Amino acid sequence: MTQPEESTPTHFRNVAAFVDEYLRYIYQRQVTDTTDAVWCPEWWKHTEAVVRLDSLWRAWEHYRLRETTGLSIWFTDHADPHMTKLLDPSGPFKYCNARHGHRQLLAPLPLTSPPREVFDWMAPLTPPLPESSKEKEPVDRVYASVVEFVENYLSVTYQRQVTDTTETVWCPEWWRHPEAIIRLDSLWRAWEFFRQKAPVGLSEWFLTLADPQMKQLLDPRGPFRYCSARHGHKELLTPLPSAVSPGMFTDPDDARDYRV
Repeated sequence: MTQPEESTPTHFRNVAAFVDEYLRYIYQRQVTDTTDAVWCPEWWKHTEAVVRLDSLWRAWEHYRLRETTGLSIWFTDHADPHMTKLLDPSGPFKYCNARHGHRQLLAPLPLTSPPREVFDWMAPLTPPLPESSKEKEPVDRVYASVVEFVENYLSVTYQRQVTDTTETVWCPEWWRHPEAIIRLDSLWRAWEFFRQKAPVGLSEWFLTLADPQMKQLLDPRGPFRYCSARHGHKELLTPLPSAVSPGMFTDPDDARDYRV
């Protein structure tokens, strides 16, 4: 991986040095005889941990240069949220143990590749924006589509126990769920944008966008309710019922009469 800012020498030569020489001394926690905090000594075997800690290191190298507020911002806006995720017993270190070491029991989220025409229905839900309001999209995308992004990055990064549990769910055919498509498509586009915002971009993407979105998708009461990583997709959810009369709001300005 490249250095956070080539023009400014970094204090730590890489993320491994940052974790080994700094982070583990700052975040001293009881992780040996407890069930409320976990840690894997071989954190570098977990894709999510590597990406999170690397972004955390880059953010630290950036904020340390702000003498007055830098490290305080780094703690509250980056380190604490990331470390909360990493130390969570249901997070990426699930099944690992500080006493007994790494256990490779988590795997990438199971996926079934969609047919090409699966996204055709999205057009009416995503009308084109006026040229004047469009953000400039990255021209050098890493992933050509949301499918590539989910299959090659997101599913590998967010490895969770989704087979024998009732607290986390996932549908291998996520592309059959309109909400999942739009959420994950927005995550892909945001990732392509934030990854170019060195040195804090990926950290911000994780904390402000990916974590909240994935929390909704993995929620047993969310869009994948009734689906199962073991048994696949089940078409049991339907659009929310609507009792709006046709023509009730023929003009958008008519809605102002119903404001509270």
